[in-house]
Amino acid sequence: NICLQPPSISNMNHTKGGLVIFTANSHPSSREMGKRIAERLGVELGKVQVYQEANRETRVQVQESVRGKDVFVIQTVSKDVNTTIMEMLILVYACRTSCARSITGVLPYFPYSKQCKMRKRGSIVTKLIASMMCKAGERCYEA
Repeated sequence: NICLQPPSISNMNHTKGGLVIFTANSHPSSREMGKRIAERLGVELGKVQVYQEANRETRVQVQESVRGKDVFVIQTVSKDVNTTIMEMLILVYACRTSCARSITGVLPYFPYSKQCKMRKRGSIVTKLIASMMCKAGERCYEA
């Protein structure tokens, strides 16, 4: 069951900067991959500041409007997998609360996926992480 479905190419809003690509900074390859993808698509990399506070809390500040835009968040995995996950979750949530039209997470490697293949019994952590990512990007319709 996929909750963050990428928009079809025909439905994407390419006019007047309707496409935004963000990368977090848990690993330098995220930024490099994001730059290459943005260059290939002919757009600039989105402006976002992702950093750690003194107490190791992750802080994300989206520095441009994403209202009504198709957002792609590119995140590779560093040695600190949990920081990688938090950066992704917070960045996706920030885009959702800023009224992005759609949000697509791009993770070349999904954290904790090997753990699920190795164990016969026990919790399936990848399902938990996928659910958290879906929840972070989920639209809430309140009356």
